[in-house]
Amino acid sequence: MANKISFYFDEMMPRKVAEQLQKRGFEIVMAVDVEMVGKNDLLEHLQYATEHNLTLVTQDRPFTGRANELSDHTGVVCWTGKQNDIGGMVTALGSFAENHDPEDSANVVFWLK
Repeated sequence: MANKISFYFDEMMPRKVAEQLQKRGFEIVMAVDVEMVGKNDLLEHLQYATEHNLTLVTQDRPFTGRANELSDHTGVVCWTGKQNDIGGMVTALGSFAENHDPEDSANVVFWLK
């Protein structure tokens, strides 16, 4: 694998998940930390993630469905499991990052649970 995936967590993703992934060596940028709270998903969150070469992670299924129709982004991962399943999110996202790279994730939407 050429490069390691880095994640951009929108406002729906728990900080505890980011902290656990960071402890495992993954780069996580959180929307709340880069003044992106309340921004438009398609026009601003997805654009920010793409400009910074980050794979966007969300629990927002309607947004993810709309993103699936676009073809100019660095990838979107939608968590469809339980919202409070911190361990499940950490495991699934860690595994995802270890098995994908930015090149094969570009313009693709992934559904994890």
